[in-house]
Amino acid sequence: MALETAERTPFEVAPLPESAVEQRQTGFPIAAIPPIPPRAIIAGAALITIVAAHLLASGRIKYGAALFLVALYGPLVFFDLAAAFAVWVGVLFVQDLHSLSIAPNSMGVLVALGWLGAFAARAGRLRVLREHRRLIVGTIVFLIWMTVSAAWAHNPGRAESQAGFWWLSGLALLITMTALTDRRDVGIVVIAFVAGATVAAVIGLAGGGLYTASTAIGATSNQGRLTGGGGDPNVQAAAFVAAMFLTMGLFSVYHHAVARLMLLISFVLVTVAFFATQSRGGLIALGIATVAALVLASGQRSRIMAMVGLGAVIAVVAIAVQPGALGRITNFGGGTSGRSDIWRVATKLWEQHPLVGIGTNNFEIAEPQFARKIPNVSRVTYIAEKPDPAHNSYLQVLVENGAIGLLMWLAVLVACLRAGWLAAREFDRTGLRAYGDLARAVLMGTIGMLSAIFFITDNTDWRLWVLLGLGPALLSLARHGPLRPPSAS
Repeated sequence: MALETAERTPFEVAPLPESAVEQRQTGFPIAAIPPIPPRAIIAGAALITIVAAHLLASGRIKYGAALFLVALYGPLVFFDLAAAFAVWVGVLFVQDLHSLSIAPNSMGVLVALGWLGAFAARAGRLRVLREHRRLIVGTIVFLIWMTVSAAWAHNPGRAESQAGFWWLSGLALLITMTALTDRRDVGIVVIAFVAGATVAAVIGLAGGGLYTASTAIGATSNQGRLTGGGGDPNVQAAAFVAAMFLTMGLFSVYHHAVARLMLLISFVLVTVAFFATQSRGGLIALGIATVAALVLASGQRSRIMAMVGLGAVIAVVAIAVQPGALGRITNFGGGTSGRSDIWRVATKLWEQHPLVGIGTNNFEIAEPQFARKIPNVSRVTYIAEKPDPAHNSYLQVLVENGAIGLLMWLAVLVACLRAGWLAAREFDRTGLRAYGDLARAVLMGTIGMLSAIFFITDNTDWRLWVLLGLGPALLSLARHGPLRPPSAS
C-alpha cells in the first residue's frame, strides 16, 4: 500500500486551529496557549550562537559546544518536536563516542522541556493518557516501588541514583506515547532508529569492527568486538536486532525504489555489524524474534524468510573475514563474563529476600559475600574483586526488587506488547495494512530486544523504552487517527 499524500510532508495547508481540532476530538473547550513567534526562536538561537562562539574563543570548549548544540537543536524542538525526538533516538546509538561529549544528555533535556510545553498546549493528548491509564498507573507504581526500595537497601545512595534512571526511562515511555501525534511522527522515529543503527554500524566497521583490537579505534570496538560508539557490544547487539526488524516493517510503508534500496543497504550494514559484535545473547534473541515473527506475522513470511536468507549469507561472509568470531559465538560454556557463576550468586541472594529484594542497584554490594559460599566458581574476580551486575535484566530486578518488583515490571512489558499487537490488528481492520505491518515489526523488534536483555543488565536502555512506547502510540493512532489535522502537499 502506497503512502497517503498526507504522510509525505510535514507542511500543513490551511489547518483548523489546533484548539478547535482538539475541542472537537475531546469534547472539552481548550484554552489556547499563545505560541512562541518563529522570529523570536530564531533570534534566541542567534544570540546563543554568539555567546557560544565567545566561549569557544576563550577556551571554554565544553560549555561553548553545549550552547552550540542548544542553538542548532533547540529550534527543531520548538518547530517539530517529533523530528527532534527522532534525532535524539538516533543519537542514542552512538552516545558513548567521546566526540559527542554531553550532547545526547543535553538533547534529551531539550526534548523533555519541549514535550512539557507541547503537552500543556495540546489537551487532546489527555485522551492518550486516559486510553492507556492502566499502563501509566502500573508504570508509576512500579517506579515508586523501585524508589522506595532504598529504605531497606544496604546502600540507599546507589538505590536512589539508579531509581532516577528508571524514572527517566518511564519518561521516555510517556513521551513516546504522547508526542507522536500522527503516522508521519511514528514513521520518522522508526526511521531514526534504523538510521542510528546504520550510523553506528558504519562507525564500528570503519573503526575496525571486523578486525582485531589492535587495529580498532577507541569507542568503536571492544576487544575486537564491534560497538560502533555504543559502549558495550552486547547492548549494541540487542538494539541491532530491533533495528533489523524495524527495517522490514518500513519496507511495507515506503514503496519508492530509492527508499527501499536505502533500507536494504541499512539492513545489510546493521546485520554485518550485528555479527561483528559477536554477541551470543544477541544471536539467541535474533532466533527467538524470528520464530515469533513467523508465527505472529504470517502475512510477511516470504519477506521474513528472504531477510533470514540474506542474513545467513552475511553471517557466512562475516565469519570468513573474522574466523575467530565463530569460536566465541559457539562457545556457550566459556567466555569471560562469568555469567553462570553470577546467576548462581543472584539466585542464592534472592532466596534470602524473595518478596522485596535487597534494594535497587545493590546486587553488586551484596555479591562479594557469596564468593566463598558458591562451589566451583570459575570467575571469582567478577564476584569478589570487581563485582559485575547480574548479566540478566530480569534476574537483576528479581534479586534487587523481589518477586513483587519483577511481576510489576513484567506487567508493564506485557501491556506494551499487547498494545502493539492490538494496533496491528486495528490497522489491518481499517485498511491500513502497511502500518499494520509496521506495528508488527515494532512488536518483533521489541521482543528481540527483550530477549537479548535476558543475557545482559540493560533495563533502563532508552531505546528499549522508546520501542515499548511505540506500541501504545500506534494503538491510539489506529483507533482514533491523528491528534492534529492531516498534512498535504
